[in-house]
Amino acid sequence: MNKLFALIAITLATASCMQLEVKPGRVIGDTVDAGKEAYQSIQRSRRGEEERGFSHKTSYDSAISNAANIAGCKEELMEVVSVSDLVLSQVISESSEVLVKDGDKTIYCAMRAVVRPKA
Repeated sequence: MNKLFALIAITLATASCMQLEVKPGRVIGDTVDAGKEAYQSIQRSRRGEEERGFSHKTSYDSAISNAANIAGCKEELMEVVSVSDLVLSQVISESSEVLVKDGDKTIYCAMRAVVRPKA
């Protein structure tokens, strides 16, 4: 058990940006999950990769469906990433929503991804 805590302490000390939230009743599970995330972060760093968040907002086209609007927003978001100096290695999570403000609709989409610089 001491080896596990030593490994976690070393991993957390070497990780650049880490937040550990331990909930009552899940101390061991949360600690193991945090250790896995720190390990993945270190491995990505060694490969020259990093985890980043991307988001994009576009106007809503009422002539097409919500699904088509969201797909268009995600497509534009991927174009933004592709013209940057980054290569997308893995998409970790995606989200999208239709925002309504003063009767105007806007599509917002976001993703968390692993990227690396273009060679």
